[in-house]
Amino acid sequence: MGTQLKHGFTIIETMLVLAVTGVLVATLLVGVGSSVSAQRYKDSVSTFASTLQAQYSQVDNVTNVRDTNATCTATAIPTDDASGVAPGQSDCVLMGRYMSVVNDTITTASILGYQKSTATSANDIADITANYQLGISNSSVTTTTLEWGAAIAWPKSGDDTAPNAVTPTPPDRAISILIIRSPVSGTSYTFTSNTVYDVASISSAQLKAMMVTSTSSVPGQMQRFICIDPSPGSTGLSVPEKLSVTIGQAASEASAIEMRSDATTESVGGTTKCQ
Repeated sequence: MGTQLKHGFTIIETMLVLAVTGVLVATLLVGVGSSVSAQRYKDSVSTFASTLQAQYSQVDNVTNVRDTNATCTATAIPTDDASGVAPGQSDCVLMGRYMSVVNDTITTASILGYQKSTATSANDIADITANYQLGISNSSVTTTTLEWGAAIAWPKSGDDTAPNAVTPTPPDRAISILIIRSPVSGTSYTFTSNTVYDVASISSAQLKAMMVTSTSSVPGQMQRFICIDPSPGSTGLSVPEKLSVTIGQAASEASAIEMRSDATTESVGGTTKCQ
C-alpha cells in the first residue's frame, strides 16, 4: 500500500494571504471612510442651503411670533410692556428675517416693523427705510451650528474673496443676510453684508444700512458666494471637492439659493472658486 502525502500551506504562504487580505480590508475601509466623509459634507452643505431657503418661506408664510407683552413704537421695537397689546391686535408688522453666520454658528430671527409715516416713496426700499421703524422679535431668535464640524469660508479667487487678500487676516468668515418683504408690493428683497450684528442689540439704523440697492457692492443685492470648509483649522472631514452656497443677485425667493461646485460655477461663466 503506497504512502499518502498530505499537502498544506507553508508559513510563508499563510503570511502572504494574511498580508494581501489586510491590504484589501484597509483599502476597503479607507474607501468607505472617504465616502462617508463626502456624504456628511454634502449633507452639511445641503442643510445650510435649506436653512437659508427656509427663511424665504417664513417671510412669505407669516407666523405671529411677537412677544405677548411687546409693543412696537416709532422709537423702539419691541418695547417690553406689562400692558402690551396681545399678538394680532398691535401695530407691529412682521416684515422679514435676519440671519447671521459666523464660522459655524447660525443665528436667525424675525424682523418686526412699525409704520411711523406714510410719505410717498420712489420704490419699496425707499418706502421701508423712510416710513418704518425696524427691530428684532426677541422670542424668535434661534441659534444652530453647521453639521459635521463644517464652517463657512472665503472663496480662494473671484468674487467674494476676503478684502485685499486671498488668505484673509483674521481668517474668520462672517456674513449677515436680511430678507425683507415690502408691505406695499409684497415683493421680497435680499441684502447681505460682511458686518454681523448681535441680534440682542441690532438697531433699526443698522438694519436699514444693509438695504442698499447696489447689485455690485456689499452691502447690497450682489451675488454672494459662501464656501463651506469641511475641515476648518485642519480638523474635521476630508473631501475631494469643496462646495459653496450661492445667493443669487437681487434674490427674492428660495430658488435663488443654490449649492455649487467650482465646476458648476465655471459652467455658467463664473470665476469664483472655493479651492
